[in-house]
Amino acid sequence: MRRAFLVLVAFVSLCAISTASAAGLRLTIWPTPPVFSGTAYSFGVYIEKEDRNDGIVHTAPFTFRTTLPAGVAYTGWNGNWTCSTPPNDLRDVTCVYNTSLDFWNPGSGSLQINATVSPTVTPGPVAIVGTLQNAQVPLPPNPACAASPSTTGCASSATNYVASQVRINDWGYTNGTVTNGPVAVWTGAPFEAGTQNLIVIGTTNTGYGQTNTPVTLDVTLPDGLSYAGIVAANPGFTCAPLSPPTRVRCTTPYFYDTLYAFLSMRVDVATNVAVPGPLFVHAAIGNDVQAAPADCVATPLQTGCGRLQISTRTPRVATIVGDSITHTPATFVLGQEPGPIVVSYRNVGEATSGQMTFWTQLPPYFEFIGTFASNPAATCAAQGTIAAGHVVRCTVAAVGAAPFGDGYVSLRVFAHRQAASPGPLPVVAAFDLANPSSAAMLASCVANPAQAFCAHDAIPTLFRCAMQFEDGVFCDGFQPFVRPPAARADESPR
Repeated sequence: MRRAFLVLVAFVSLCAISTASAAGLRLTIWPTPPVFSGTAYSFGVYIEKEDRNDGIVHTAPFTFRTTLPAGVAYTGWNGNWTCSTPPNDLRDVTCVYNTSLDFWNPGSGSLQINATVSPTVTPGPVAIVGTLQNAQVPLPPNPACAASPSTTGCASSATNYVASQVRINDWGYTNGTVTNGPVAVWTGAPFEAGTQNLIVIGTTNTGYGQTNTPVTLDVTLPDGLSYAGIVAANPGFTCAPLSPPTRVRCTTPYFYDTLYAFLSMRVDVATNVAVPGPLFVHAAIGNDVQAAPADCVATPLQTGCGRLQISTRTPRVATIVGDSITHTPATFVLGQEPGPIVVSYRNVGEATSGQMTFWTQLPPYFEFIGTFASNPAATCAAQGTIAAGHVVRCTVAAVGAAPFGDGYVSLRVFAHRQAASPGPLPVVAAFDLANPSSAAMLASCVANPAQAFCAHDAIPTLFRCAMQFEDGVFCDGFQPFVRPPAARADESPR
């Protein structure tokens, strides 16, 4: 009876010592991020004394074992441990730590276990489970696993299988907001024929790591649009046209998890692009695991595809119209230089003009002698003869688009005494955007000055009686009125 009692006491004491020893170690599995499909995966392991002041030296080696979840395959480790797997088995991992734990060294170095995840894992909950033991703390046959960190010798850390994906996220900014979604309608200004425009493609990566490269972005442009280069990209993309040239392939070697990447692409819009559209830009993205879909045109809503609908318009053009021709004073006195003839015009078109030319036909015996002012700057010169009336040709480098595209030129003239009096004498101007310009526009305006690209004025004139005498200073009403003889074409009579 006494012997049985001693055996019972010894058994209870052994259990108490074993329980105290097991409780003396803490196992932590951390961090345990989501297990993303088709990419690299890793988690950390750390062991430590539960109480560094317990006076116990926990003697190495320490053995950590884990069976990786289905679809997760061991690739290696980092840290002051040694890890291995059985032949042809990449799930059962055993790692050993060979440094004892005591008051001065209460915890192990961190262990990182590295793995890869199959692309075909099914999204849903999963746990990373591991056990810890050494000679002083043997593992029970059926250890009770507790949430990490655990002091039972078995720790479990809950996480999830998650499907990785690269996808088209948006099509850049229009009207101050992001054109959201892989399939979108461009709400900015229509793409204008004969110009260059930008297409911005925003992409996202969920789960895939830096090893899942290169990332490939294929862009298919509609007829009438052609690739013209990259403006900006983050991360850096390298792009090149394919065959046919409406297809462009862009690649990047750097696209990590959670990264938002964008690509800003220049496109030339042909002068004969279909107007008003709609036209469609298609994009497909993929990497070394997720192939870029080949049927995005037919199925643009599938993962990895995107489509942008754009509208088009005819080219913006400048349209110069005659605003007015004014003169000062109201009546020109012949034989002297009156005030200016001011020719004004406006651009009522949507585009800034290139070089603009206007022609002004002065009345017979009106001589152009220069300009007072012009805005925008104009260069003017006379053509023809004084007897026929100078034709003044002025050129302007550019005229801004509406609503601020207007201008004027203030012409200095000399009204010779041979001009008709009392008038009114016509002044006609024609405005031409052709380069080179032709005086034929002026002939059209002389024939019909009411046309929009014309302007006209009528100037009354006054011939003073004394002007018939070279040295006359007065007329008393009895002298006969004699008009001076007509000047020859090569004369400049005053």
